[in-house]
Amino acid sequence: MGIIGAFGLAVPLTSVNAKSASQLASRNMPKPYQRTLPIPEVLKPKSTVVDPDGHKRHLYQIQQKAALANIVPGLSTPILGYNGTFPGPTIKVNQGERITLEMDNVLPLFHPQWGYRLDTSTHLHGSASLPQFDGYANDLTGRDYCKDYEYPNFQPARTLWYHDHAVHNTGQSVYSGLAAQYHLHDEVEGSILPQGKFDVPLTVSDAMFAANGSLGYNDNTHSGLWGDVILVNGAPWPVMKVQRRIYRFRILNASIARSYRFSLSTGDAMTIVATDGGLMPAAQQVTSWRHGGAERYEVLIDFSKYPVGKRVELRNLSNKNNVDYDFTNRVMAFDVTDEPVDTSGPGARVLPTLLAPSTTMSLKASESVKTRRMRVKRDNDVWTIGGMTWDEVVQSGYRKVLADPDLNDVEIWEIENSSGGWFHPVHIHLVDFQILSRNGQAPLAHERGPKDVVYVGEGETVRLLMKFEHHRGRYMIHCHNLPHEDHDMMAQFSVGLDTNDVDPNHPVEAVRPHPISQAAPAQGTAEVQPPQTSTRPTEVAAPVTTTPVAAQPAPAPVPAAVPAGQKDVVAITTSRHRLRKDMTFSGTSKYAGSTAATSATVVLYDVTPGRASTRLGTVKANSLGAWTFTAKPGPTKQVTVVKAQSNLGGTVTTSVRTS
Repeated sequence: MGIIGAFGLAVPLTSVNAKSASQLASRNMPKPYQRTLPIPEVLKPKSTVVDPDGHKRHLYQIQQKAALANIVPGLSTPILGYNGTFPGPTIKVNQGERITLEMDNVLPLFHPQWGYRLDTSTHLHGSASLPQFDGYANDLTGRDYCKDYEYPNFQPARTLWYHDHAVHNTGQSVYSGLAAQYHLHDEVEGSILPQGKFDVPLTVSDAMFAANGSLGYNDNTHSGLWGDVILVNGAPWPVMKVQRRIYRFRILNASIARSYRFSLSTGDAMTIVATDGGLMPAAQQVTSWRHGGAERYEVLIDFSKYPVGKRVELRNLSNKNNVDYDFTNRVMAFDVTDEPVDTSGPGARVLPTLLAPSTTMSLKASESVKTRRMRVKRDNDVWTIGGMTWDEVVQSGYRKVLADPDLNDVEIWEIENSSGGWFHPVHIHLVDFQILSRNGQAPLAHERGPKDVVYVGEGETVRLLMKFEHHRGRYMIHCHNLPHEDHDMMAQFSVGLDTNDVDPNHPVEAVRPHPISQAAPAQGTAEVQPPQTSTRPTEVAAPVTTTPVAAQPAPAPVPAAVPAGQKDVVAITTSRHRLRKDMTFSGTSKYAGSTAATSATVVLYDVTPGRASTRLGTVKANSLGAWTFTAKPGPTKQVTVVKAQSNLGGTVTTSVRTS
C-alpha cells in the first residue's frame, strides 16, 4: 500500500518524501486543524480496599474489544481498543496506591483485517512490576479470558503507558489501537507542575488508510510503517483551545515506527521537565527534540506570551530514516483564547528550573560492576539485539538470557548501532537508566533525566548506567520500532536468577489467565480454554463513546479448535515457516487445574487448506509443559496452517507466520 511499498526497504533509506500513502478519496482525506483535540476519559475504579499493610488497592476492569472509530471524514475505521476506544482510557493513581487490573480479552478470535490470532499480553510500560505482571511477550491471554495484573506504583511520579505486547504481533495490535496512558502522581510533582485540565495527555501516532476507511498496513519488509496521517489522541491534526498560561503536556510517541522532532511554529523554546522515568534534576529549555517510539516527555508551554487569537502549531521537523508526506510536518495546533485565566494550582505562571533528584540520576559510573556491549542490527532478514532473537529465547524454554546481573548490581550497557542504517528506540524493562554518553559526548539536553527507552540513531553508540533493583526474575529488552521487535529484535535478561532454577515469578507460569466468568485461580494453575464465540464490534465516536453495530465476519484463517472434554490445553505460541529456510513451532501443554502437562507428546500436522493433512513431526513437553519443534529447511511446500495434537486429548489449530 502506498508509494513506499515499491521500495521494499531491504536496505536503509536516508530520507523519502512522498505525497501520500493512503488510498482515500479526496473527500475522505482528513485535513489539518479541522478537529478539536479529544481528551481520553479517566478510568474510574470498580472498587477500592485497604490492604493489610495499610496501602490502598484500586480494582479496575478493562475490556479489549473491536470497535469502529470516526477518524476520517465520512467513513468508519475498524480498531481494537481498550474499552473500545483509541487511545484507551487514562489511568491515574497516586504513589503507593496499588492497582489490580482485570484485563478481559473479548476481541475476535482472529484480527478482522490481517488474520492473526488475537491473543494479548498487556505491558505497563515504565512500571517496575513483577515478571508475571510485566506483559512478557509469551504470557498470552486468549479469547474470553482475563488476566489479573498487579501494579505496585511505588516509583516516583511519571508518565507510563499500557499497550499490547503479544509475541510477533505487537506492532499490528498497537497500530490497531491497543494503547493508552497511565499517570503516576506524587507530592513532589504535584507541588511543581500544572495539574487537572492543565495537565494534558498527547498520544501521538501515525496511520495510513485504505479507500474504505480501514487502516492500511505496510511494514516495508519489517523495516517500519510510516503513515501519512498524524493522529493526536486518535484525531487527525487536532486543535486545542488554551488560556494564556502555562500548560503541561505528556507527549507519548505511540507510532509503531515513526520518530518525531517536535518544535513550535513560533520557534520559541519549550521546557522539558520529565522523561520516561519522571522528573529531571533540572528543567531543560529546547526549541526541538528527537522523540523515538515509546518515549515520553513532559513538556511545559507558556501561552501567556501570545496574544489572544494567536494560533501556535506543534510541528514535526522529522529525523533520518523516516518517510515523510505532505502533512507529516504538522502535528496539532493551539488557539489562544480570551477565556479568563485560571491561575489556581501549581505552575500556572512560573517555569521551574530545579526539579527533583532521583536514584537513577544519582548513580555514578564508578559504581558499575560490569560493562556489557551489544549491537542492534539486521542479520539478513531478521533483526537482532546482542546477536540474539526472541525465537532463540523461546526455543531454550525461556532460559537463554542476554545478561544476568545480580539483584542491586549497577552495570553499564553499551548499545551500538553501526549496521548501516535505521534508528532503534531500545526499551529495557524493569529499570530506569541514565544516559551517560552518546558517541562519547554528553547526552542531549532533552534526555538528561531517568529513561527506559533510548534512541539509538544511525551510527550512534550510547552508554547507559542502571541499577537492577526491585525484583528478581526475567525481563525483556527490545527495539520499540515494533516491526523490528516482531521480527525478531527482542531478548531477555535475568536479575538475581539462574534460569535453570525454579522461578516463583516465572513470567508465563506464575499467574495464568482465567475465564472471564470465573474468579482468578490460585497461582500456578491453568484453565481449559472455553469454546470460541463471535465478538460484536461497537461504534465509537473517537476516542470515548460507543454504540453497538452489527457483527462483521473476519476473513480469518482456520480457527483454533478446542474440543469439548479434552484433558489438557495445547497452545501454539510461535508458528513460523520460512520456505527453503527453516520452520519453528513452539507452545505449551497444560492440564486443567495443574501447572504443566509434562507427559504430553505433541504431534504437529500441516493442515494448509487445499491439500491433504500431512504429519510434520512429534515433540515432547518439557518440565514446564513447554515444547518446541524445529526443522531446517522444513517442507518444500509452504505451510500456512498448522495443527498441534496432544496424546492427552488437546488440539489447537492456528495460522503460520511465513516471514
